Amino acid sequence: MKEKDNTITTIDVQEKFTEQTAAPLALASTDQVLANREMSLGVWHMINTVADDVYRSRLFPVSSPQQAAAIMLKGYEIGLGLMASFEFVQVVKGNVGLSPKGALAMLHNSPKIEDLELIRLTDEHNKFVGYQCRMKRADNGFEHTERWTLDDAITAGLMKPDSNWEKYPENMCKWRSIGFCADVVAPDVTAGMVDFLIRPEQFGVRIDNEGNIVEGKVTTVKRSENQPQENTTSITLEQLLAQYSADQILQANGGTIPGTSEELERVANQLIKESQENGY
Repeated sequence: MKEKDNTITTIDVQEKFTEQTAAPLALASTDQVLANREMSLGVWHMINTVADDVYRSRLFPVSSPQQAAAIMLKGYEIGLGLMASFEFVQVVKGNVGLSPKGALAMLHNSPKIEDLELIRLTDEHNKFVGYQCRMKRADNGFEHTERWTLDDAITAGLMKPDSNWEKYPENMCKWRSIGFCADVVAPDVTAGMVDFLIRPEQFGVRIDNEGNIVEGKVTTVKRSENQPQENTTSITLEQLLAQYSADQILQANGGTIPGTSEELERVANQLIKESQENGY
């Protein structure tokens, strides 16, 4: 018997998922919060089934079935389709987040956002100085403006020789202003996953003009001796999926997918404790 092609298998499973979960996968209405799509064990198990086929098919650049599952899980939570999740949700060095292009797409598509304005700032000599972003919500009228300038980058110690800030200052300012504004106005739309917009250098990446993440080298920031040392070890959803079952993770986090670093760390600690207590 001829072996079934992995690509066809992925499409078949995707169609099956769509048929079985048509209602929860529909776009949220204006009365719903896009970033809070309800998760069930049935959906979780189906995503893990699809993840294995996606990884074997090589349709998307994922390093493991667990990484594929993490991308689809986060995409599902914020209202994306399974395949669209791979376009807009990215994993960089174990961190799951929205690509800048993905975050902007969510904001443009959200009925919660009435207006989004982006202004390129120049001085009296028409020289670029930064970007300003303004957003206004449609549901409650809340409005906020953020700007990020080259002076801000210098003050923050980001403008270093041969850095992305020196090479691509306009892109870095533009996406940073969008990210900070979205974090204030629409954290429910983006699920707060704007780290790649507001601190890309922390992950050793830059952002091109279209909002795609371009991976590079991690920049190490020196600390003074009197500054407290932060814990740089972080737990990722991909690591939890590789070690524990979906049921265990959901139960440890009260029935929802852990999204923040605090939730991931708390869930990991609880599961480790339960493993030690139960001897498994």
